[in-house]
Amino acid sequence: MARLLSWPLGLRANRMRPLSGPRTVGAAQSESIGAFVQTSASPFGMVSLEFGFPPIRGQMARRVRGWVKGLHGGANATRVKLCDWDGLAPALRGVPSLKDGQPWDNGLPWSSGQEWKAGSTFAPVQATASKGSTIIALADVFWGHLLGIGDRVGFVDHFGAYEVTEVLEPGLYRLDLPLRRAVSVDDFATLEPVLAMRLLGENGAQADRDATFMELTVQLVEVLDADVRAYFTD
Repeated sequence: MARLLSWPLGLRANRMRPLSGPRTVGAAQSESIGAFVQTSASPFGMVSLEFGFPPIRGQMARRVRGWVKGLHGGANATRVKLCDWDGLAPALRGVPSLKDGQPWDNGLPWSSGQEWKAGSTFAPVQATASKGSTIIALADVFWGHLLGIGDRVGFVDHFGAYEVTEVLEPGLYRLDLPLRRAVSVDDFATLEPVLAMRLLGENGAQADRDATFMELTVQLVEVLDADVRAYFTD
């Protein structure tokens, strides 16, 4: 069985580039009597992304090269939490500034001098949606009714990342991709979706190292939720 690896702790991308957008299958055209042409299609395909990183060296470089080798050119996968640098402001998420820590109730930090960091908030799912659906409904909790076109969303315990392409009504959204897994009213949506991804191929990671730094670029493609649970269990 293939393995699902953890992303190296502390490794943060500073660049992300989509390698392909949602493709379509079954595109068809129909023409009315008035010569109006309408095209319809269904989105499909998997998310492909390229990540770039600041210069790396030392312990982090060792962790990264071990991680890259552990991916075995695409045979294994890794968890990828997507950071949305253009996402909702902390105030709209219902949390303090993500950069500001919070002390304990007695006003003191941890013994290390560090404070609590603000965590992510979750919006409950309002209605069941089947696998393959592109419509979701979220409850009016935290940011559940505040999303707009282009906002990125995912679900807890669900490998998949989606973007809103239409607001049908507050809390009711059309997504760019079909749901990778069914969601129910017991599930929660998150603004920090997690994908399972594998290297595009043996050349999917470029880890150039000179005498000063490692320059890392990785190209990854999504592994569908069902495949992760069936095959990436070691």
